[in-house]
Amino acid sequence: MRLKRVFCFLLAALLWAPGWAAAEGTAAGTFTMAGLDNSQYREWASNKFFARMEEKTGIHFDLKQYTDEAEWTKAKAGMKAGAEGLPDVLFKARLTGDECVALRENGALIDLKPYLEDCCPNLWAILQEKPEVLSAITLPDGSVAALPFIADPSMQNYIWVNQEWLTALRLDMPGTAQEFADMLTAFKTRDPNRNGRADEIPLGFLGPFDLKFLAHAFGLVANDYNMFVQDGQVRFMPLEENFRLFVLWCREMRDAGLLDKNGFSITDDMRTVTDSNAKATYGAIITPMAADVFKVSWAENYVIMPPLAYNGQRVYRDFAGPALRGAFAVTSHCQDPEAVLRWVDGMYALDGAILAGIGMRDVDYVVDGDGTWRYLDAVQSNFDTFRGTTLIEGGSAEQPGISTGEFERLMSGSAMVTNILDQQRDFQQYVVMPFPYYTLTKEQSDAIAPLQKELGYYVDMQIARWVLGEEEISDESFAAFEEKLNELGLNEFLSFWQDVVNRM
Repeated sequence: MRLKRVFCFLLAALLWAPGWAAAEGTAAGTFTMAGLDNSQYREWASNKFFARMEEKTGIHFDLKQYTDEAEWTKAKAGMKAGAEGLPDVLFKARLTGDECVALRENGALIDLKPYLEDCCPNLWAILQEKPEVLSAITLPDGSVAALPFIADPSMQNYIWVNQEWLTALRLDMPGTAQEFADMLTAFKTRDPNRNGRADEIPLGFLGPFDLKFLAHAFGLVANDYNMFVQDGQVRFMPLEENFRLFVLWCREMRDAGLLDKNGFSITDDMRTVTDSNAKATYGAIITPMAADVFKVSWAENYVIMPPLAYNGQRVYRDFAGPALRGAFAVTSHCQDPEAVLRWVDGMYALDGAILAGIGMRDVDYVVDGDGTWRYLDAVQSNFDTFRGTTLIEGGSAEQPGISTGEFERLMSGSAMVTNILDQQRDFQQYVVMPFPYYTLTKEQSDAIAPLQKELGYYVDMQIARWVLGEEEISDESFAAFEEKLNELGLNEFLSFWQDVVNRM
């Protein structure tokens, strides 16, 4: 069963609300569509999703599917108002912020904002409930060039803990940094997998990127570029007072053998388990989904650890945010934007999202008398092919719409899925976005990219050196660290981002 991002704003009793009300009855029409989709077995021309949408809406698309990302990027770069072959809509468009800005400036994309309230009632209701999503898709000039995929809760890089080991050792879930280290120590020393060998790896992770998700134990959350905003000011996490405490804590855990000795290696040994009878060796792991890393017989025993408390508060970095931008856009070639927007708005209701990501009721799956549902045997036995020929989600680009977690919870025999979705929902109360959504022009992106690369690499490498014991954690080493940051252009970097925040 696929474990996807969750959208849980409707009760199960409302699953079959008339989400197509805005689209049904639209005058029939034919439009052109282009987009990126490299999913296995999927050819848009024969995919049942589009035929089913046409049946519901009367809207037909002549489809141009790109399967190579480089070719799609090149095609987008060549789009402009009046260009030959400009499609009416871009679907699974994977539009970046600078592409949206450029395509709006050259007239290729229209502003969707004036249409949303009237033509997209499903999406508009979500945007009123979640104004941060509207902010995320709004460009600096106030226009909306593309619609998003909306995930709620958003995808996180969780800390998963082996509940079976906690139970075996009669341990509670840790609540502080010290309790977390004590738990890892018990995992290392008390043979929780009961195989008589000292083969336990207390904490698995992949490099400094994962380790920084532990900084929340010291009240620190920052984005990929180590920044966060506090009271309108851009701050750099490695210069915060508690950053040194965080690094020292990680070093102490490394010295005690509590961190995976291969955690700073590019080799991901966690994905190479082939022995079906092998005992689990990881006590905790930092990853979006345990099921993506471990075999199912291991993964089902792992639960999401709530954030560790710092000064009585629990905060955690929102990894992806609710809005995955750039999924759907309308070009200036389109003669009836209202019609295509009503078409896509169906995907922002749960029944439309189910059609995109689950299938059609009584054709692909059935709902039983107790309210649970199950795939038909023919689908279940050949699911990869079914997904390619019938569904539209998946691949290297997100479709517009919402996720189907609330419906997935009702899948028959999906206790593991239901449990994980409930944990993700509960966890959402702790997440904060350290840095607001922003959109840069290509020129701005090109200007800041070298600084981001240099500073980011240096920070991560220095974390690794400290944690591995290659350098002492001292006043002198931190002074040298700050001096090197300044040499690499930290002040220019922070000034750039402060200007971005000031313009928001």
